[in-house]
Amino acid sequence: MGYGRTFGLWYLKWDGRDFRSLMKYHGDTTMSTVQEKLREVGIDSLVILDTGWGIEGKSMIYTGNPREDAYTLSEFLSENVTMPYYVGIPYYKYRSDTPRGPDYWKRWVEVFMRSSDYNLRGFYWNYECPMMFEANAVGASWETVISELANRIHEADFEFIWIPYVRTTSEDDIKSLRVFNSGKSYNHHAAYYFDWVFLQPNYYQGNLLPANSDTLKKWKMYVDDAKKNLRNYKGIDNIYYEFECDGAVLTNPVYRQRACDYVQVLGKPPRRAYYYDVRVEALEYLKGVCDYV
Repeated sequence: MGYGRTFGLWYLKWDGRDFRSLMKYHGDTTMSTVQEKLREVGIDSLVILDTGWGIEGKSMIYTGNPREDAYTLSEFLSENVTMPYYVGIPYYKYRSDTPRGPDYWKRWVEVFMRSSDYNLRGFYWNYECPMMFEANAVGASWETVISELANRIHEADFEFIWIPYVRTTSEDDIKSLRVFNSGKSYNHHAAYYFDWVFLQPNYYQGNLLPANSDTLKKWKMYVDDAKKNLRNYKGIDNIYYEFECDGAVLTNPVYRQRACDYVQVLGKPPRRAYYYDVRVEALEYLKGVCDYV
């Protein structure tokens, strides 16, 4: 399908009765206003997330019935989202680090794929672990689970994307990640099954040390080497980067520089994903300061 160039994360909250968007622009949480401002900044596709880690805690209360849960969210998105979007497949159970399981995920996807909403362009795998194929999933190998989900999604002409974290500057560690490498217990590297993969260095959050641009340059060099000659199921080089900022860029020069380092080091690849907490004005500000988006 090939829609979208710049992906922005969008967090929702649901108390079991009503949905509420956590995204805002200078305090305005009106979904139409926030989407308009994102377009103005340069975001053209959304990634709808069912949990906001660190953003008002885990933020969705599902019934546990995948058909009901997916239908309720699908109806809300159809009525309120006017941009192309990719919906997160709920990996975690509410208030638990336990995964739901393959049957839940498959039924969830099937309900969404029956939607007539033109803005639905695909799905996001909401489990960020780069070692995804290392252990067994619930009742099946991870590769089996991901390949079956990917097949269903692609056969219906939707896209499948992933944003795993890669928080190391060790060349050996990066090359050994399942994002890039296949192993004895699985046939493909994890990125193989996705249309687009955006790696999180978490540089902005200080998880690459020392937190300076030289560290980020080293990270990029090792990542570029690890993904050299890798192709996904379509034969495409599909591995890109996530860019990060939050409201601290408005007041803190240290975080402002870290955010600007992303563009200075990573450049502007043709596809990019952006994390900006819930404040669109942070992206707007950096657009003017360091041509961030």
